[in-house]
Amino acid sequence: MIINPYLSTGIWLKGNLHTHTENSKCGHYSLETVIDMYKSYKMKYDFLAITDHCMLTKLNESYEDIVIFPGTEYKYRDYQTLGINIKDYCDDERNYDNHQQLFNKVNDEGGLNIICHPHVYEDNYWPLEELLQLNGYTGLEIYNNNVKFDNKGRALATDLWDNLLSNGKKVFGFANDDMHVFQRCGCAFNMALCEEKSSVSILESLRKGSFYSSTGILLNKIEAIDNRLYLELKHHNIPVSFKFIGYKGKVLKESYGHEAEYTVLGNEKYVRIEMNREDGCMAWTQPFWIE
Repeated sequence: MIINPYLSTGIWLKGNLHTHTENSKCGHYSLETVIDMYKSYKMKYDFLAITDHCMLTKLNESYEDIVIFPGTEYKYRDYQTLGINIKDYCDDERNYDNHQQLFNKVNDEGGLNIICHPHVYEDNYWPLEELLQLNGYTGLEIYNNNVKFDNKGRALATDLWDNLLSNGKKVFGFANDDMHVFQRCGCAFNMALCEEKSSVSILESLRKGSFYSSTGILLNKIEAIDNRLYLELKHHNIPVSFKFIGYKGKVLKESYGHEAEYTVLGNEKYVRIEMNREDGCMAWTQPFWIE
């Protein structure tokens, strides 16, 4: 049986969950400027989380045309995480032993916990052993655009994702800008399939895994019918390479084109789909668990 995280119907909404304003020492723009960037022509994001370092930036009750989530990036430098949709900030930023308590608090408030840039300074920035012991995080950043531009680590962390999935951790993969400067705005995003454009609906879809992550590739369909997985690109003018990936990162099938499908055998444990385009753009579905 295929456990499908995606809603059967809904609307696709585009969002970034890692964003800094001038309230962060490494940020440069006011809150209003940052929001305007993500609402601007052809960007047109539907949701955004403001995650300044070790604080909670004050927001208005609502914003026109975009859903804004309050959030923070916990910890001074090491073992950083995102708390999305939190009500207040309370933490010792140099205490690296209270992550489970933080995760529990965020979850109790109806928020999401996301592991930040796992390979930012070194491959072991977030050790596998640590993440296996922790519970209550929704997922990890499998792609962080700021790490790519800074050239200070590896932006991609799908290797760690497969290790977690293969050890039974049912966690999702996020792609985020980690926006500090304008040139790094709009390069990585999450496309959530939601019932409606509201904070409640968006959070529910993210929490259940009804989203895919991307650096530019857009999808029209993600389906799981009987024992068949099927994907179709939104635009058919540029084909992509599809990889169906399973337990321990094993490539189960590869194909090239505007659509792809895979017949589940039943022994894969999980299947996730990764897409690569010749211009460097990527996209990732969430894992389909096989039971």
